[in-house]
Amino acid sequence: MNEPTFHSSYGSELFSLNTRFLAQHGIRTPTLYDLNNDRDQHSYDFALVEYVDGQKAETYFKHKNHKDRDEMFQRIRDMLSNMHGIQRNTYGNANDNSKKAGPCYQVQRLDAETALSYASKHMTDIRKNDERLLEKLCELEAAIQPRDLYSFIHGELGPDHIWIDHAMQPCLIDIEGAGFFDLEYEHSFLEFRFGDFYHYLKNNDLDPERMTFYQFCHHLSLISGGLKLLHRQFPDQQFARGLAEYHARCAVQMLT
Repeated sequence: MNEPTFHSSYGSELFSLNTRFLAQHGIRTPTLYDLNNDRDQHSYDFALVEYVDGQKAETYFKHKNHKDRDEMFQRIRDMLSNMHGIQRNTYGNANDNSKKAGPCYQVQRLDAETALSYASKHMTDIRKNDERLLEKLCELEAAIQPRDLYSFIHGELGPDHIWIDHAMQPCLIDIEGAGFFDLEYEHSFLEFRFGDFYHYLKNNDLDPERMTFYQFCHHLSLISGGLKLLHRQFPDQQFARGLAEYHARCAVQMLT
């Protein structure tokens, strides 16, 4: 039986839960002043949240003052090390400590299979390599050794999800999808989202089998994600097409 990593990755309940949880552990997010999810006045939830004046972390990739940039990325590293240092022996939401039926990486393999199936219907290179890609996915999963220690991760952590205020202090945003999971899931995503700047965040104690597996899963997911943006008439069609094509090349290259 497959159980999802988290019941959902959006919504006011998860936003409130993770805001409180991270604040309790000294991880900065915009302060939640008020939340109304009774829907007695409107058909949607609404929240009053601190406005943090600043810029996305990716803005500092081209920062001319290397000393300031190094200090800022060290602060990001410290913040993420603190968050990832929060651990327990079950994966899932912060308030769900129940034992799951299967390992967390099985969840990602099933999601990757779904993404591959979608991509195969819409992209020639993926359709041609469909069987080999599926075999590679299963091969990478089979190499993973079980364990029962999970870290609290953001779940979709790119440089656009870290806000830097005018005091050069980092703040996490878009935290609804955060929860306990394999740390390698986060770092394999950080590695290609931060590119050359990942060296500031690199962790040398990670499991290489998990890193490769999750990297492959991310590629398959982002092929599908790019295609879905195209099909939903996302305004920047060039970006969506480029996203799908880039990760398709990466996935196929991993077959060699």
